[in-house]
Amino acid sequence: MTIPITCPQCGYSKQFEKGRIPPGVRWATCPRCKERFDFSNVLEHADTNPSVRKLPPWERRAERGLSQGIFLTAKQVVFSPRLFFRNTVIEGGLKEPLAFGILFGSVGLMLELFWQFVAGEGSLSTIQVDFMGDYGTSVLFLAATVVCPLAATLVICATSLILHLLLTVVGGGEKGFEATFRAVCYSQATQFWALIPYVGGLVATLWLVVVQLIGVREIHEVSYTRVLIAFSIPAVLGFAALVAAGVSLFLMD
Repeated sequence: MTIPITCPQCGYSKQFEKGRIPPGVRWATCPRCKERFDFSNVLEHADTNPSVRKLPPWERRAERGLSQGIFLTAKQVVFSPRLFFRNTVIEGGLKEPLAFGILFGSVGLMLELFWQFVAGEGSLSTIQVDFMGDYGTSVLFLAATVVCPLAATLVICATSLILHLLLTVVGGGEKGFEATFRAVCYSQATQFWALIPYVGGLVATLWLVVVQLIGVREIHEVSYTRVLIAFSIPAVLGFAALVAAGVSLFLMD
């Protein structure tokens, strides 16, 4: 369980794992203003309030093991997204959620390429690899293992930045960028649906949007109305651009 400890003097706040705070320690020194303050009331509140946000299993894999950390986190995100994002921390660093997002995002992309290759419809199957002989396909799949994690990283970062900007516009990004980033990263667990041949990619994409919508709503504790408006802005702008382009072409004729 993590608890937020906030300096009463300057307002600086940081999440701490409750189990790592030594027994009997009740005073802390703020790293920003150097104020020394008593935080025993925070510990007492955490003991009596079960709704305190916790680190997800992935970020506690040192206790549970790697496989359990991956499995439990993915299971909670995919099948109980509301509960997962309602109870997960909103702070704790970007590295851990990003690693989880890259893991599932890149696996999802590679599975998509694999099923397209099997069906003979994907870009991999149309690339001329004769000069590589019998090793052509292997080299291409090896390249995919490098390109897919990079692509997943770019998609996660771009999606987080754009989504948080849109949430800020509608007044929905109250918990900060890291909360949005965590929602986007952990929602990548839906990519496991790509295991289903041919239609898995579509299922994963649709459920990804649903989980992100739920995740953003729960982690920022804002209304679905604001979240839906934020998600709709790109579609509205795109439609407006198409209408404007159509009108311009009509007037030119």
